[in-house]
Order: sequence, then C-alpha cells, then structure tokens
Amino acid sequence: MLKIMDQANVSKIPNLMKKIIAGILIALGVIVIIFIVVTVINNFRTTSLSQSVYYKQGLESGSAIGMMGLAPSAPSLQDNSIAERAIAPMPSTAPTASDTGTIQQKVIKTASLSITVNDVDKTVGQITNEAVLVSGFVQNSSVTENEKGLKYANIILRVPAASFENLISKIKSFASLVEREDINGQEVTQEYVDLQASLTHNQAVEAQYLELLKRAQKVEEIIAVRDKLDQVQGQIEQIKGRIRYLDNQTEMATIAVNLTSTANVTLPAEKWQPWEVVKGAVKNVIVGLQNFVNFIIILIFFLLSLIPYLILIYLIYLLVKWLIKKFRKPKQNI
Repeated sequence: MLKIMDQANVSKIPNLMKKIIAGILIALGVIVIIFIVVTVINNFRTTSLSQSVYYKQGLESGSAIGMMGLAPSAPSLQDNSIAERAIAPMPSTAPTASDTGTIQQKVIKTASLSITVNDVDKTVGQITNEAVLVSGFVQNSSVTENEKGLKYANIILRVPAASFENLISKIKSFASLVEREDINGQEVTQEYVDLQASLTHNQAVEAQYLELLKRAQKVEEIIAVRDKLDQVQGQIEQIKGRIRYLDNQTEMATIAVNLTSTANVTLPAEKWQPWEVVKGAVKNVIVGLQNFVNFIIILIFFLLSLIPYLILIYLIYLLVKWLIKKFRKPKQNI
C-alpha cells in the first residue's frame, strides 16, 4: 500500500512542475503586457506635453520674432513708440547666382608625390629651395634612417597656386623614379559665393539691430536686442573665418612629398664571428627551456585550481544519481 502511494506521489511531480512553469510563463506574459501599455501611455503623454509646450512657446515668441526683425517686415520692438521709429529693412546687396561669373574661380589644389632619389638630404634641400624661390614655405619636414642605412623623408610644402604645376614638374626632375603621383582640385567657388551672400545679409541685419539698440529705451528691450545682436555677430565671425580659410587654401596649394633613398648594395663590413653565433644559439636554447619549464609550472597550478570545481561537480553528480534512484519506479515482479 505504501509503495502504491509513493508511486502516485511520484507521478504527480511532473504535473506539478508543468503547472508551476505554466504559472511562471503566464506571470511573465502579464508583466510584459503591462510594461508595453505603460510605455505607450508615457510616450503619448510626453508627445502631447511637448506639442503643447512648443505651441505655447511659439505663441509667446511670435511677438519676439517680429520685435527682433526676423520677420519679413522691418524690425520693431513691443513698445509702440519704438515700433513707430523702427527703421525699414535694408535692401540686400548680396551676390546672386548671376554674379558667380564675376568672382574668380576658387579651387583648392593638393598633390601627393612618392619618389625615389639617390640622396635624400640633398633632394630635400633642393625641394625647399625651389619652394622658397616661388614665395612658398615648408609646413612640415622629417627625415628618418633605418638600420640598413636607407633614408626616408616626408616634406609638406605650401606654395602659391600659380606655381603649383611648375613646382611639381621640378620635384619630379629630382627623382630617379616617381612611384606615385596624385593631384586633386576641389572646386569651392559656389561655397565662396554663398558665404559672401550670407555675410552681406548678416551685416545688413547687424546694422538694423545696432540702430534698434540706439532707439531702445526699456531695459528688457535693450537685453532682447543685445541678445539677437550677439547671435548675428557670432554668425558673422564664423562666416569670416570660413572665408579666410578658403582664401588661404585656394591662394596657397599644398604639396606632400615622400622621398626614399635608392638601395645601395655593399659588402658586409663586419667580420665573421662564428663563436658569437654559437653563444647566441646556446642562449636561445636556454631561454626556450626556461619558457617550457615556466609553462609546465603554470599548467600544474592551473590544474590544481580546478580541483574544487571538480569536487563540486562530482558531488552534484552523486546527488543527482541518488535522486534518480530515490524516485525511480521499482520494478514489479511478475
């Protein structure tokens, strides 16, 4: 009778495990659904709040935009007396697309040369002299030498754009071999025209804000105009900096030259020393044995560190084996 009851209890264990697993899965599914619903609700509230705040800010800043002169009409202040005295917008004198032809073409010229020469030091001096003769200069230069006596040099030149092609031909004449030659030209005329137009427009806006600043009477009006004026003046400085950069890059071309000395075949100057070779070989053997012994020591301690884990795995194995024997159904004798 007891055996029959034990068998019945054992048969109930899988069903109980299935119910527990099903309950866990259902709980996880409910948690995931609740998380998704909460996330959607929070996103909807955040979007609605952002839209309402943006709308309110737009209404509040609408008068400020008109006051600061950013609207198509003339700049004006909220005060009626100031608005009556606001100046009219200045006519734009910025260059248009039809004026592009009147502006000199702007091209950034760059070149990269890799050459082989007989004497690196001498050639570097010749290239430097040629750059100076055309009112150029050396931006960067370096010379290195390896253990075999081969010299390498890198030199970057900035030269007037008008002398760009002639100087490249001159540099190539110094080489015994031209390994690589890359010449590039970047057209920036349209960008230059756009920057000039933007500069003219911002300067006109700056003049209007300066006039408004003179006419402003209230403290809040002065602060508002001053803030917008600072923004416009910052944009003007950025545009001027970009224009100066383009002027510099288009007026002065860049040439990068990599020089390599030709390989000279020479007889070895050192005497043959076989005893030194033997000592070096013995040293290598000793070092190899030391490394092997070190490896064995490390391997032994590594295996020793695994003993606690192996014991734990063995105990788990014994426990599982005992549980299997305990819950295994006894064979019925026929």
